[in-house]
Amino acid sequence: MWMRDKKRLRFRKARLLESSEALNNPGCGWYHVYPFVLQVPAELSLEETGACIADISKEERLVLLRIDIGAFRACEIPEEALEAVFRIFDLFRENQKQMIVRFTYDSEGKGMRREPQEIERIKRHMEQLGEIICEFASEILVLQGIFIGSWGEMHHSKFLTASDMAELAAALYRAVKGGCYLAVRTPKQWRSITGYAGTEEGLKRKLGLFNDGMFGSSTDLGTYSENAREDELGWQRHFVASVPNGGEAIADEKPVGYRQAANEMESMHVSYLNSSYQKEQLDYWKQERVKGPGCFKGLSGYEYIGRHLGSRFVIRDVKFSGESLQLVIVNDGFSGLYERTECFLVIEKEAGGTVCKRIDADETAWESERKILLRIPLSGVIPEAGESRIFFQMRQKKDGRAIRFANEGADDRVLLGWFGYR
Repeated sequence: MWMRDKKRLRFRKARLLESSEALNNPGCGWYHVYPFVLQVPAELSLEETGACIADISKEERLVLLRIDIGAFRACEIPEEALEAVFRIFDLFRENQKQMIVRFTYDSEGKGMRREPQEIERIKRHMEQLGEIICEFASEILVLQGIFIGSWGEMHHSKFLTASDMAELAAALYRAVKGGCYLAVRTPKQWRSITGYAGTEEGLKRKLGLFNDGMFGSSTDLGTYSENAREDELGWQRHFVASVPNGGEAIADEKPVGYRQAANEMESMHVSYLNSSYQKEQLDYWKQERVKGPGCFKGLSGYEYIGRHLGSRFVIRDVKFSGESLQLVIVNDGFSGLYERTECFLVIEKEAGGTVCKRIDADETAWESERKILLRIPLSGVIPEAGESRIFFQMRQKKDGRAIRFANEGADDRVLLGWFGYR
């Protein structure tokens, strides 16, 4: 126990209440789709797109870029078209949007007819585009699909054998030098690729799912085999917890309520969702209201789901043991973290000056539905005199961006309490 002038060091805990505020953390949230069709000559004007970004998706951190390269299914992608891809990515980077990217040969539901005849052509296109993707890797959340099928959704394609899918996924992984997460359409495709002989371990760790048929039928519009939905949701809960997963919600014969949808999205570990499609389902959530108790009472179902996309950390309690602080952290979001982070204890001294202590924490285990017990040794950071404020902070390693906690009054850090000698 620390003493000074016969006074004992005391800790006064801050009020740790959960907030219903939207956090807008990196890598999660609602998105709009921006479709592009590349041609030669490239008649690509981005002025209207820039206006749309500033208008309809100004409150959203994420965007999905669907880029049609079907004009080049029988040839290499010309330099002019590659420059257009660079300009597209650069526009969204300038507008501080994190990108979900899908390349496709088809935008009309005619994947079998519009994709290349040879797998080598697709692999060459991946190589060409990979150089550009690598330049924007820090702004790209995930690459959806492996270029094949109608709308790039990996159905109605000549290349859906396990060997072809594994070959294309490996080619894309190598083209982007392992710098981006990838995603395939169904759990069965995920298992085919990761279980195929020779698939790299790095690719297995980087592969997630995108589901553009959530709730649309008993199979999520072909995402699952008949009568296998519950089993596949249980599988997803355990096997895709640490990679980005997302897609679109579709109304079946009648829309699904937000509470059921949230429970199933938690199993899917959903971190991103289309905010404009499908209107019938989204409007149903917007009309629902969350009933108490709890901080979300009165919000719409749409707002409730949006608040829980990705991870949502709340510090529930903190105790001072004399040698350490012990934190109780809960992840109430649908998913865990998939970018490496660093945690810090920040001490602001009453007399002036700040001490920042990096904390050893295995944040990769902070999955959804998980209570985390974190012990922070205080050696070397306890103030010698006066009162000090103690904060907890988490930041992404790759860019230093803060991961906000869902505690009332928290910005890029959470006030844990005060130390002082009494």
